[in-house]
Amino acid sequence: MIGSRAKILRDPELARLGGDLEEHLENWIKSSTPMEIVGMLDHVCISLFREAFLEVGGCEGTVWLADKDEKNLVAVYNSGEDAASLVGFEQPIGAGIISMVFAQQQPYCENDIGASHGHDDTLDKKIEKHTTAMIAVPFYFAYGIRGVVSCVQLEEIDTATKKQGFGSGDVSALARVVNIVERLINETLQSSALGLSDAG
Repeated sequence: MIGSRAKILRDPELARLGGDLEEHLENWIKSSTPMEIVGMLDHVCISLFREAFLEVGGCEGTVWLADKDEKNLVAVYNSGEDAASLVGFEQPIGAGIISMVFAQQQPYCENDIGASHGHDDTLDKKIEKHTTAMIAVPFYFAYGIRGVVSCVQLEEIDTATKKQGFGSGDVSALARVVNIVERLINETLQSSALGLSDAG
């Protein structure tokens, strides 16, 4: 029957290794920079993000990863025309909407960014554009929150799918894709840590 899930029998020996695997991945994350960790986003993950940004009516989207000390969220990927100047930008945790999403671990949607007291326009000034609407969702992988994925509408940019503002369905659509990417990254990390990706 479609919808029922097969369950693999739990193996006590493998179950004991679960804690070791989690600790190993956490140590790897903590010893790596955001620009190293973004290497986990392969072309499939990037394609999923790009399609999702367009599907919800955004101009572009950004993947933000927390640095080692969780003092900043670092832009590690952007799908827009200003990606070269935007990637590497550090948003202090404690300032701006994406930092709030990271701290509260809840999705956020704002359709009047100019009136939002939480919006930090430092990045807008850097790329000389004006954000009018934003979706931001927490980004989890390797057993914890690791960053935020944001999608924006910019006053100066038009796309074939751009619309006025975002709806709750758009937030759900982006969150679903972020969840799929989380699973893909986890599979890559676990396979690599266990040496399964070296088989054959």
